[in-house]
Amino acid sequence: MFRVSNNFAVSLLRWSEFFFTFMLVLPIIFVLYSGKGITINEFFLIHAIYLTTVFLFQLPFGYISDIFSRRKVMLFGVIAYFMAYVVLFFSYGFYQVMLVEILIGLAVATFGGTRESYAYDLLKRLKREKEFLREWGSINVYGQAAAFIATIIGGFAFGFFGNTIVAINGAIVFMAIICVYMLPELSEVKRKVAKKNPFQDIASIIKMIIKHPQLKWFMLFPAFFGSFTLIMMWILQPTMLAASVPVILFGIFVGINQFSRVIFAKYAYKLEEVFGVKNLLYAGVGGIVLSIFAVLIALGAGADNMWLVYIMCVIIAIVPATQKLMQLMFNSLMHHKIKSTERATVLSTSMTLGALFAAATMIMMNLLLGEFSIAATMFVVLAMFMLILYPLHKILNMERY
Repeated sequence: MFRVSNNFAVSLLRWSEFFFTFMLVLPIIFVLYSGKGITINEFFLIHAIYLTTVFLFQLPFGYISDIFSRRKVMLFGVIAYFMAYVVLFFSYGFYQVMLVEILIGLAVATFGGTRESYAYDLLKRLKREKEFLREWGSINVYGQAAAFIATIIGGFAFGFFGNTIVAINGAIVFMAIICVYMLPELSEVKRKVAKKNPFQDIASIIKMIIKHPQLKWFMLFPAFFGSFTLIMMWILQPTMLAASVPVILFGIFVGINQFSRVIFAKYAYKLEEVFGVKNLLYAGVGGIVLSIFAVLIALGAGADNMWLVYIMCVIIAIVPATQKLMQLMFNSLMHHKIKSTERATVLSTSMTLGALFAAATMIMMNLLLGEFSIAATMFVVLAMFMLILYPLHKILNMERY
């Protein structure tokens, strides 16, 4: 059974992230699903089902990776992701596309906290854990660079290949399976459960998080913030359709989002050093408000002001990318406050909370868009976003991070 060295495993993690995140279908996913019989409100409902799957399975998979094997959990995840593309290629109708989203949800649930925990403890084995934010940012750069390249190509490739683009994407994901298979095991970080059963053990970790003066807020703020960046990301394509933006340009604007994620991932540690946590929080909250108004302006600009529509679409594309910055920053803060044997469970708890918030907002969007226009829906989104001021206040008042 072939395994690579610990040093080479860091590089292999980068490439597994590249192949896993090379999503040719991303810039045209709404158009692709529409061709498979999915309406706009069903689109948000299906995404809510995906997020619910992540919510239900992320914590169990994180715990399993702590007590069993992080590598094997990740391997299961990439295989599930590959199967999602196989099903998507042949699917038509709500229930078949829903199965695709469930498989993707399982993949994301396994890869979430488990992959990041694997990266941190691999660096710890190499005595390089202090370099985590930089190295994890580098791994994310590979992923975001892949997504950027794929989204630029995807919009054009769909025009030539149609549904065959799904098969091409599946072949690329297969390369991620090979990369994860060759990773070494990290047996030294397995959690030992003595007298407690698994449910009691998970409950004790969650109780520790709740009692901790900082961890719960480090989880709550990015979960709430991330759910609204997700809204802005997914409202981009319907907004462009309503504003008569040519479909061939969709890949350009989604590519701008992915390129912005590359920048935020690569320079997250530097942005934190230069501006500090508090200033980045102010900027992130202000950016979401700005993007909501950008949607309203794009919808009202009209065909005679397409230049204004394009500027607003750029704003809508860039702002959701700040989610990557917030995720890296808060996860880095959490890593220094948790043990290796509970790392994947704690991070999976954080991501489970994020999935819960995101699923709730997607269900809300499904209900609102089924009854109201996009513009009216965005006013409700703005009002709901103001609830973030409470966790923001708690973090800003902390003396130390």
